[in-house]
Amino acid sequence: MTRSVVVTGVGLVTPLGQSAGEILDRIAAGNTAASKIPYDAGALLCPYYAPVSRFDPDAFFPENKTLRLMNRDAQMAVVAAHIAMEDAGVRADHTYPSEQIALYGSTGVSNMAVEEMSRIIEYAAADDGSLDLRRFGQIALKRVRPVMSFRILANMPICFVSIFENIRGQNAVYTPWEGQGAQAIASGIRAIQRGDVPCALVGSCDVKTRELSLVNLQQLGVFSSWEHHGRGCIPAEGAGFLVLEDQQKAAERGKRAYARIADYAIRSTESSGDLKSTLTSVMLSLQRTSYGAVIAGGDGDAAIDGSERQAFEQAGVNAVEFLRPKSHVGNLFAAAAPVQVALAAELVSHRNAGRPVLANCFGFGTEQASFLLETPCRGES
Repeated sequence: MTRSVVVTGVGLVTPLGQSAGEILDRIAAGNTAASKIPYDAGALLCPYYAPVSRFDPDAFFPENKTLRLMNRDAQMAVVAAHIAMEDAGVRADHTYPSEQIALYGSTGVSNMAVEEMSRIIEYAAADDGSLDLRRFGQIALKRVRPVMSFRILANMPICFVSIFENIRGQNAVYTPWEGQGAQAIASGIRAIQRGDVPCALVGSCDVKTRELSLVNLQQLGVFSSWEHHGRGCIPAEGAGFLVLEDQQKAAERGKRAYARIADYAIRSTESSGDLKSTLTSVMLSLQRTSYGAVIAGGDGDAAIDGSERQAFEQAGVNAVEFLRPKSHVGNLFAAAAPVQVALAAELVSHRNAGRPVLANCFGFGTEQASFLLETPCRGES
């Protein structure tokens, strides 16, 4: 028997707020987190970014020395995960044995600050400025603190989450785009549906507001829409985590769920493929066309926005309300998917009169996904 999966906890750290309700309120008010890049960004095609202006991990984990070993994305991850677990009322080895809580996460890349990399660059450079592998091996590496490995490895933020929340169940880490964040959510859903675990913590973190991240995005062509159309995605930073549970288990402990994940779909496309067809296929596979609300995936990039609009038409999707959170929050890339799903869960739970909500996790990379959320039925298991 396939088990029903519900969202019982939400934890967010975003440029527009740290709760789904606050973010939706600010979107309704027309607020945006975008601001001018403060440092010399003359070579960048994108003039804006969306940082988290107020973030204090010590407020959640006072006097925890482990925070000093962590990069900013990992700090945001452990805070968002902790908020989600508290919201769900789940504690490892109390609510469920730690081995029966799964952890699936996604992270981005290029999250290091320039000043943290400068020593490597300085001592690995030849006289003409090119990379000298001999100097890199004999000089640069000797001047790097070992703790830097905690900040470079892409799996470390999720490892820190498992340590902070004492989670010892099955786990996996995906990188680096929104589609991989969606894969992390889907892995948690499948683990519960199969009966492998009663509970899964799923989510992502990413920091795309630092110089190296912005340069990397430009090199990958992410900012091409700014060059050709004068608008495009606004890179942001943050983290989002969801607690998923077997609906029957959640009901047995008296926990009210935000929403039930009724279905989801993930499709892959080649980078040179037809994005519109892929997005259409994703939405058609959910076999539903009418929604109370759609959390759209468009982020200002002309190609993605246009493909999504055309896909809505081809798939026959209609909704009472279409929301485009990334135009307000910014694009969190690897962390975008759990934020999209969290906003959908909030709409189902508090603002949408029981109508289903579609959360599109469309973006850069080859993986595209959608999640269908609806009000849990009483007695459903």
